[in-house]
Amino acid sequence: MEKALGLYEDVKSDMKFFVSSDVRSKILISLMQKPKNLPILRQEIDFSSSTILHAMYQLENKKFVFKESGNYSLSQMGELVALKLVNLMKSFSSMNKLQNILLNHEIEVIPHQLLQGIECLEKGQILESKPNNLMQPYQTISDKVLNSKNVKIISSVFYPFCVDVLKNSCRSDGILQMLMTQDVGNIVLSDFRAEISIIDRPNIHLWKIDNELKLCLVLADDFMAMGLFLDNGVYDSNRFLISNSEESITWANELFKYYLDKAIQFKL
Repeated sequence: MEKALGLYEDVKSDMKFFVSSDVRSKILISLMQKPKNLPILRQEIDFSSSTILHAMYQLENKKFVFKESGNYSLSQMGELVALKLVNLMKSFSSMNKLQNILLNHEIEVIPHQLLQGIECLEKGQILESKPNNLMQPYQTISDKVLNSKNVKIISSVFYPFCVDVLKNSCRSDGILQMLMTQDVGNIVLSDFRAEISIIDRPNIHLWKIDNELKLCLVLADDFMAMGLFLDNGVYDSNRFLISNSEESITWANELFKYYLDKAIQFKL
């Protein structure tokens, strides 16, 4: 904590340089695309020439921007600052959009390095149940996963589609990877008690994870979905985070891999 507070003192003036100025931030974001002259910048960011030139002078002094042949461009440092600025904006946007599944939920199951990359979920949305359709979030996820070829699942709560996707995989060549708690695994596999041998297929991989894990994750080729527990320990079955963005799917794959490294093979 002391280290973080000391770091803040070191960089607070740099943060204020951008946070306190819309025009400086918008110039950097605009120039990420390509070099631009003053008339184009004036049109894009909707500030007067004098306001832009004053901000540009400040950015040039910081060596974030340089002018060449009438066009303004980002320096190498400017490119890095602009990328971090966009990531910060996406992080705040993600937290604002997803607060219903983050606030008052056990986010500790998400490793620190992935929480730092929360901006990857910026294009996600929250599916919430409604009084006239309590099953709508579950049904949406179930339909999507049962129409996917390759599926990865982390399950701390039993959902019927876990059995359905297992049956589908027994009839197809799609790859299924399931990480289940012992309790969930016992329920799922009990439905295959009489035909347990058919699960022993090269395209089906089952693992056991710690019963204390409080996370549900569904991941396919073109979407990801995640459910979390409330901070009182009860699973929130009314909400799913769902996204089909490439960034979100990559993020979810990292989360799956994190727990796969901690899992052991389920003994049939």
